[in-house]
Amino acid sequence: MKKTLLFSAVAAILSNTVLAVELDPLTPEQRHHQAYEYREQQANYNYDNHPAPHPTNSDEMAVPHFYGQFHKSLPHSDNGRVDKDAYQQLLHAIEAGTFAAFEQVPVGGPVKLANPLAAQVYDLVGRDNHDYGTKPPPALGSAEAAAEMVEVYAMALLRDVPFIRYSRNRSVINIADELANLKDFYGPTRPGLLFRGIFEGDQVGPYISQFLYKDIPAGPKVINQKYTRYKAGENFMTAYNEWLAIQNGQNPTQSLTTSDENYMLTGRDLARYVHQDFTYQAFQNAALILLGWGPGVWDDGNPYKTATRQGAFVDLGAGEILDTVAKAGNAALRAVWFQKWNVHRRLRPEEYGGLAQNNPGLLHAQFNSSRVLNHVHKIYGTRLLPMAYPEGAPTHPAYPAGHAAISGACATVLKAFFKEDAIIPSPVQPSANGVSLQPIRDVLTIGGEINKLASNISLGRDWAGVHYRSDGKEGMLLGEEVGIAILKDWHDAHPEVPALTLKKFDGEEIQI
Repeated sequence: MKKTLLFSAVAAILSNTVLAVELDPLTPEQRHHQAYEYREQQANYNYDNHPAPHPTNSDEMAVPHFYGQFHKSLPHSDNGRVDKDAYQQLLHAIEAGTFAAFEQVPVGGPVKLANPLAAQVYDLVGRDNHDYGTKPPPALGSAEAAAEMVEVYAMALLRDVPFIRYSRNRSVINIADELANLKDFYGPTRPGLLFRGIFEGDQVGPYISQFLYKDIPAGPKVINQKYTRYKAGENFMTAYNEWLAIQNGQNPTQSLTTSDENYMLTGRDLARYVHQDFTYQAFQNAALILLGWGPGVWDDGNPYKTATRQGAFVDLGAGEILDTVAKAGNAALRAVWFQKWNVHRRLRPEEYGGLAQNNPGLLHAQFNSSRVLNHVHKIYGTRLLPMAYPEGAPTHPAYPAGHAAISGACATVLKAFFKEDAIIPSPVQPSANGVSLQPIRDVLTIGGEINKLASNISLGRDWAGVHYRSDGKEGMLLGEEVGIAILKDWHDAHPEVPALTLKKFDGEEIQI
């Protein structure tokens, strides 16, 4: 009897209730069709945006024996000349674009080429990675290449000078004077601003961005930004036999020495950070720091900033910001990999240093006569570039720089999501020994410190000796293009379309 009454009551409730299987503004068929149309619209937009030209500096044809090109890990003669047939086979593999072709490239040792086939991956968001362009790198014998290399040698000599002492350090002052007198040098030449970037915010406040000093909120834990340091004065690949072995693809015979954790104080500290960071690490951390400051620092074009009943998370909030930062970083790597392998194949600074030792006649006079080169020769007995890492540069070409392209793309995404003119709360710099952080009075903006972060990560690779200034600058600009293209693809996909504003590295303000 009781069961009969219960079933009757349930049946009565169900007969008077409308059960919604799906609530949506569109039917499943309409949504399916509209999603297709949106993707087709974005694909057509990117298709109509024709590929950029890919000019080169012509060194591959103009410079004998491929001396102006990257060929690390291929076999070399005792004077550092790459085996011609091996280099031609590398070119064949690049042109073929197949896994099997790269497996046939001759080796000089166990070290592998760094993923050249990645240039053939297709992009599914933004423009295809082959569609972007860069200007050619400076030619091997040019004044600009020489000036850049003087700067890289100078950075090697000054790796252990704390940034806060630059204005009064005699070695820094002398090098600043030398750089100021070089033809076609495009970096800062005031002692206090030496080796900084050239974009808005780069030359304001401490050398290191606040986003590499501030604590990182990571779920239930707060992470400080102290990192183990590489031993001061420890440089590598200055002995010719070691240099040649590493050019042939042999593993280094020396290893690094690390010391206690400190906040970053020197160029060597920055080189240490960009030695083992994962691709977009600094920008993920910056996003977490910015998200921890709350909606007040969101871009004013984010509709959730003023919403009274809805909070952002999956849409225009933490989930989407972190995802877009990662997405942009990897897309930028694919774009830069195409430029590196398929277009430019520029030699690394350590290979330029090999020419300084073996073939100085190929180089511009202002490098060969530089005081920094002469100083390195006096210290080490060779003209090879002192490297911060035992293995030297990675086994992919120099131009443009991968770290820089990631930086340009990820910085662009962060500047779109966050309010660039907002003031950084409670800015800091390390104590003289790097053990703690101290408050400073500088007025720093979010946009300026994001730009500075991008330049820090880019120039950190110059501090290591693995890149030139133009690798970084053009890499950042390439990454910026990738970031903007991804944001444009993403923009109209939102139910409440945002109107995000960002300032490009050249100062132009655009709306996504």
